[in-house]
Amino acid sequence: MDIGVIEAPTVKELFIQRMADMIIKGELKPGDRLPSERELAAQSHISKSAVHLALADLERMGFVETNARHGTYVCDFARNGNIETMNVLLRSSGGSFDAKKTKDMLEMRMALEGKALELLAERWNEEAGKQLDEDVRKAENLKDDTHGLAAEFFAYHHDICFFSKNFILPLIFNTFEYVTIAYWEEAVRKLGSEKCIALMQEFNAVLKQKDAQMSKACLQKEFDLFSNEVRKQ
Repeated sequence: MDIGVIEAPTVKELFIQRMADMIIKGELKPGDRLPSERELAAQSHISKSAVHLALADLERMGFVETNARHGTYVCDFARNGNIETMNVLLRSSGGSFDAKKTKDMLEMRMALEGKALELLAERWNEEAGKQLDEDVRKAENLKDDTHGLAAEFFAYHHDICFFSKNFILPLIFNTFEYVTIAYWEEAVRKLGSEKCIALMQEFNAVLKQKDAQMSKACLQKEFDLFSNEVRKQ
């Protein structure tokens, strides 16, 4: 048995999470001016250099903006954020988005994977079929491992993007890894591993028919199931 390496977050990472949480929860609002780096370091009992690096990361994620003359201000992360911002939002919410953000994310995945399915239907080859079958076999052997099974579901959908032969699609899909695995873990816990594997098997059978519309309908069925049963409000 190998449980893997356990790593504690750095003080910089903890500072980023604390600041992001305050912004996400509205305790700090767009336009609010933050204390100086020196003041933040004193308040948080960490080094000024750690604060400086953390603020740089927060700026890259769209949470803050620094002006050399006027200081650092809170930003509207919905306007300025990126995929890193989404992952921070997910962690802040305990690994689960609310219904509105979930709907938005599934719409984005449908747009991305829908295009991959169209291209895969056109460019299907023996290698793609073998790899997707292998992904299904791996999943079938992971029914007692929630995280491993969720990671294999991600790998399967990533392979769909890869075998679309559009080199950008799998790169974009990689940015959804954390949130996609978290959602599949939730689905496995609530629906059961056998039902989730059966959905994968059904989807794989439809893909082999090389009909893009049928494939997209099958994917939409999975998304609707997630919205209506896993995330039932």
